[in-house]
Amino acid sequence: MKRTLFILSFTAFTLAAGAQMRHFHSNGATAAVVVDEVPLAHTAQLLPLNEKGQLAGAGNIRLQTEQVLKNLALSLKEVQAGMGDVVKLNVCLHHPGLLQEVQGMLRKRFGSKQPAVSYVTGNLPAAGALLGIDAVAVAARRQGAAVTYHYSQQTRFPTAGAGVAVLPAGGTVYISGQADKGPLGEATMGTLRQLDTTLRHLKLAKENIVQVRAFINPMADIRTADSAFKAFFAGAAIPPVVYVEWVSKDPLVEIELIAASPAHGAAQLEFITPPGMTASPVYAKVARLNRGKKIYCSSLYGTDTSSAAAEVNSLFVSLKNIMQAAGGNMEHLVKALYYVSDNGASTSLNEIRRSYYNPQRPPAASKAAVSQLALPGRGITIDMIGAVAQ
Repeated sequence: MKRTLFILSFTAFTLAAGAQMRHFHSNGATAAVVVDEVPLAHTAQLLPLNEKGQLAGAGNIRLQTEQVLKNLALSLKEVQAGMGDVVKLNVCLHHPGLLQEVQGMLRKRFGSKQPAVSYVTGNLPAAGALLGIDAVAVAARRQGAAVTYHYSQQTRFPTAGAGVAVLPAGGTVYISGQADKGPLGEATMGTLRQLDTTLRHLKLAKENIVQVRAFINPMADIRTADSAFKAFFAGAAIPPVVYVEWVSKDPLVEIELIAASPAHGAAQLEFITPPGMTASPVYAKVARLNRGKKIYCSSLYGTDTSSAAAEVNSLFVSLKNIMQAAGGNMEHLVKALYYVSDNGASTSLNEIRRSYYNPQRPPAASKAAVSQLALPGRGITIDMIGAVAQ
């Protein structure tokens, strides 16, 4: 079977901070962005709320997108970054029918510097919100070796946490989703304690956390989960938090996180199984990137939808092509987030990824079941972070 190269071209930009980003394009869209080893700002989930915390543009996706992008610009300004410094956007849409409109607005706003973009759908933390966005961007402000937290009204409301945290240049750990069972509040607190145990094994602490992503059910109970975050981080800064609604009934919550980590040893990448956990050939409990450039991929979808297995397999073929074009490979994947809306795709993922991953080096990962994907007719999408091989 003839295969065509997924990546068609790339462009490179040098930023004011001296960093370089390379954008890899396919069919006119950004498939991946490679960024130098520099401080990276991670935002909380930004919602279409004005300076008074009120919903802007009720029922109007264009007005709400404009408000979210305004809030993003204000958040990035706090770390002396601008919209041209954005590496990755994670977009949550209330429903798939909004995809085309939002894509068009993002193309218009970012022009030739289109970041990598991933999409998911679901209810959002603010009533009436049609979209939410969190971002990764190059931070011009040099913050030293510690994670720094920045606050603004737009990013704090309606959930707890900093609006932006800056990941210093250097080591990064990606901790796969963990989950405790029970009612949402208890499960959220229990999961955060589990993650804290993992951090302590890595000789890290709460102050190293850069961003937390929590998958909860239902979103209507967000204040319950948010209260658990406030209690867990009492006396310490709460990192930026992103909430995504999933359809799991048991457990009700799963939480993953990104943290700064001093480099360890000579290896560029380490795949770690903490005590009390069982190693898996398809995902690492922790992936630690000690140094090097990062690769942020846009949402990946399968190109062959003739069956669930074909969809998943073609998705991994595209991922392999992207990684090779960007200077990495399938052994330099560090963090995967799988969104699945189809049981067949979920089952096929569990089997097929075994043939693409080195069982000693699978990426850290979370798998979230959602009611539907942003691209109709698909059962799975992947949000992937990799590293340029050294």
